[in-house]
Formats: sequence, structure tokens, C-alpha cells
Amino acid sequence: MLVLRSAVVWVMLLHLTGCAGTTGGNVTDIEVGMSQNQVISILGQPRMREAYGETEFLFYTGSTGNSIPIAIVGGRVTSIGQAAYDIVVRSSAQSNGTSPRAKNAN
Repeated sequence: MLVLRSAVVWVMLLHLTGCAGTTGGNVTDIEVGMSQNQVISILGQPRMREAYGETEFLFYTGSTGNSIPIAIVGGRVTSIGQAAYDIVVRSSAQSNGTSPRAKNAN
């Protein structure tokens, strides 16, 4: 029993150390208030970016293949998800007819 427990601990440690230097985190690991650099270190480079005034959105692909926008204002995460993106885009379009400045991250 002790040998099996030791083997499980070693496998878990090897898995954790193997993941330590890589990206590939999940969007659920991101929290409001994190810096943009923290987001990129956890998730890697976004597949696309869009900017509306002071708000920049970083787009990542979720676990189900859907696109998840992360709003960055002043270098910090202010919201995560489609609802906030829709509000910012709608507000921007209503206020001055601005279209997004989109660019692929690759």
C-alpha cells in the first residue's frame, strides 16, 4: 500500500513540474484584477485582440471551442465573458459609430 501511495505522489509531482513552465491554463484560472501579463503567462498569447477606446479585449478559445473575451482596462482584467464584450461594443457603436480595431495575435 505504501509503494502505491508513493508512486501516486511521484506521478503527481512529475505532472506538476512538467506543467510549471508551460501555458495552457484555463480561462477559469483568470480573475478580475489580474494584470494583462498574468493573463498571457497563464493562457499564452490570445488568438485575437480588439480595442474600443480604453478597453482592449483578448480573445481565447474556451474548452467547448467558444470564443471568450477578456476585457483589459489600464493593464488589468475588468471582466471576462461575452456579456461585457457585447455591452462595450454596443455602447461604442451607439456613442460614435466606432468599429473595432481587431487584429489576429498570430
